[in-house]
Amino acid sequence: MQGDRIEVQIVGWGRDEEAWVIDYRVLWGDPSGPRLWSDLDVVLNGTWGDLPVRAVAVDTGGHHTKMAYEFCRTRLARRVWAIKGRGGPGIPVWPRRPTRSNKAKIPLFIVGVDAVKDAVYARLKLTEPGPGAIHFPRRLDADYFRQLTAERVVTRFERGRPIRSWQPKRDGERNEALDTFVYAHAALHGLISMGMRLNTEAAGPVSPPVTHGAPPTRAIRSAWMG
Repeated sequence: MQGDRIEVQIVGWGRDEEAWVIDYRVLWGDPSGPRLWSDLDVVLNGTWGDLPVRAVAVDTGGHHTKMAYEFCRTRLARRVWAIKGRGGPGIPVWPRRPTRSNKAKIPLFIVGVDAVKDAVYARLKLTEPGPGAIHFPRRLDADYFRQLTAERVVTRFERGRPIRSWQPKRDGERNEALDTFVYAHAALHGLISMGMRLNTEAAGPVSPPVTHGAPPTRAIRSAWMG
């Protein structure tokens, strides 16, 4: 979330993590008050096709952390999860268990963002439908794709050892589209950690026209907002 808005990305997942970006929207308002969060709840309670959002990852690392915690605390039963991204080697996409070391004492999931960004950038190079491919609706504008590709890997050396990290390509570069996709991917892994079998649930008709950006009939929806 930002100081004047919440950005939301809805992603549908099919067999072998083939992905369809369903929706991307910016909700304008004051995150310190209840109205913007109510607007967010309306979005998350919506359906895309015939399926609801199955899981949500809410980034609590930015502004208005207290409001984000409260939003998640009252919606844990709907799998609205408080998360915080962390870069660095060896951090799993989704933790085995959450921490409660936060002021709200709610489950907080630490997401390994570097591993997801590696996967996303590799998958953006895929040109054919299938495992790992990402499909985009035509309505997304150039700014979305600039944000999605706003980072690059930088390697620096400390005491002769290479340290690899993801950094903005340019100072001040916006990357909300990338972050939102990363956390939607993390939400999927949260579902998998709970026992969801993606390929089993995604079985069924899965041949939508790619030009429409439509998800397969049995896609699994996850979302991120921040």
